[in-house]
Amino acid sequence: MPRESSIAPSLVIAGLGVLGWVGVAVLTVVQPPELRGLELTGGLVACALMAAVARLLAVHVFGRVLIALDSAFYVSAAFVWGVVPAGWLLLVVLTGDALVRYARVTGRLAPAAAGPLAAAEYLVTNGGVPALGLVALGLLFRIDQNWPMSDWQLTVVEPLFAVTFLIVHYSVAGSPQLLGESKARLWRDFFVRVVLAELFLVPLALAMVIGYEYQGLGLYLLLGVSCLTFNVIFRRGAISQNKLHERIEELSVLDQVGRVISGSLERRTLLSNLAVETVRLVRSDSRFMIGLCEAQSAVATYELFDEHGRSYRRLTAPREEGLSGWVMLHREPLLLGDLEREYHRYSRTDAYYDPAFRSWLGVPLIIYDDVIGVICVQTTVADAYTVDHQRVLVTIADQAAVALENSRLYELATVDGLTGLLVRRHFEHRLEEEWARSGRYGTDFAVGILDLDDFKSLNDTFGHPAGDQALRAAAAIVRGTMRGHDLAGRYGGEEFSILLPRTGLPEAAVLAERIRADIERMRLDVGGGQIRLTASIGLVAFPDARAQRAADLVALADEAMYVAKRLGKNRVCTSDDRAPRAAPEATPARGAV
Repeated sequence: MPRESSIAPSLVIAGLGVLGWVGVAVLTVVQPPELRGLELTGGLVACALMAAVARLLAVHVFGRVLIALDSAFYVSAAFVWGVVPAGWLLLVVLTGDALVRYARVTGRLAPAAAGPLAAAEYLVTNGGVPALGLVALGLLFRIDQNWPMSDWQLTVVEPLFAVTFLIVHYSVAGSPQLLGESKARLWRDFFVRVVLAELFLVPLALAMVIGYEYQGLGLYLLLGVSCLTFNVIFRRGAISQNKLHERIEELSVLDQVGRVISGSLERRTLLSNLAVETVRLVRSDSRFMIGLCEAQSAVATYELFDEHGRSYRRLTAPREEGLSGWVMLHREPLLLGDLEREYHRYSRTDAYYDPAFRSWLGVPLIIYDDVIGVICVQTTVADAYTVDHQRVLVTIADQAAVALENSRLYELATVDGLTGLLVRRHFEHRLEEEWARSGRYGTDFAVGILDLDDFKSLNDTFGHPAGDQALRAAAAIVRGTMRGHDLAGRYGGEEFSILLPRTGLPEAAVLAERIRADIERMRLDVGGGQIRLTASIGLVAFPDARAQRAADLVALADEAMYVAKRLGKNRVCTSDDRAPRAAPEATPARGAV
């Protein structure tokens, strides 16, 4: 029978649980003459012990649903000893089992998650709901009133009662665990595997009743042991099937991770994809974190991602601090199931301890025998990760370290070291791609050339270090203004290029004006004083009748930039603007011949 893994069942289910306890207690006290009273016999105690063993053989199926095939004991008890004793049997066994499991779980949970109200709801529900169903159906089928039954009556009534009880129980008591699951998965993984297994025990429950009537307690116990044997077989099969499914899922995710990593050279895309696939593998509402540091750096930079690959927090910390610092320092994985108890064994300070998380798993990123960082997953669920998760995460980390190194080399080849913008060759390659894409789908895009005004004079007056500082500051403004799909590159000495996909000329002019104004407002501290910069920007948009290839757009944007220079600098001009032309010189008369 399934049991809710959460300690906060719905109020409706909790109310049914309370009603089950009250109903069984009232029937015990009132003792209607048509019902058999509660009598504590050796057979009933033996049945309770076998049901408790069946609870111990419970196994997880359907991810988080715990199943014990123990319905045969409660159904047979209702016919052998009566409806009310069977109700108490359910209450005692299921509540006792829930109490033991709850004590084991809450020992590893935060105190806030184990409040007295939640505990009461959990314990009352686990025994009360099935007891209510059993007793109500027992009264409906008039088991006690018609007892003893003839063989043919028993053969019809007992299976019908058992099947009805299973349907009612799994529809009511199991519903909180199954909310949100797809109907196809609900049918395939739950009802087919679990309910059918319970139905196999219906004939065995009938045999236990008939055996008790004709041969006494001995045959009943022998058949009960057979029921427990079936539980053992089901448990082993379910565990093997779960492991097989987990292994298949693991291999599938590792294959996907390999594809994602091998197909991602840009670091942001790589980290986002890595977070999504890793969290999909370990589940448990996990969060993914990666920490990176240079070989000789004393500081590590950490970034946390949600299950959708979105970065939601960044922080820096000393390289050897926290759990991640321990992993990088010792160059080995670390698996913790109870952070509150274990965190201080591995960290010298609690400055980076987050009480919201209960489980933590981290592995080092190693390339060329150098530790370059750490990847970890963490969750609010206690004991969420296993050594299998650790083994898989080590494999992912090995691939991720290589991918991050490839990403670093890719950045060295495509990113300008001074400004952090794309190098000219890579920018031109991306421009060619956008030209082909726009020609195929008929979308607009804009190209711009930005030149810092009077930059040579700045270098001559303040020196090249000041010029480098100005380039970095201007590049930071350009990069900060770009939208997610925009690109910016360093085209020449003090020239920057921008590529704005799916953007018309008016929209591009607005963005370029924002860049120009931000550069104009910027002040740089150089040699004890402040200097200001201005920029001239030229824009062109595709399609343009004068552009026959992608390089023509750059040339047109460059022409527009020079128009801005001739018109006084510190402005934005488009390819539609024209510079004033000089007056044509007079042509001398040739005279008569």
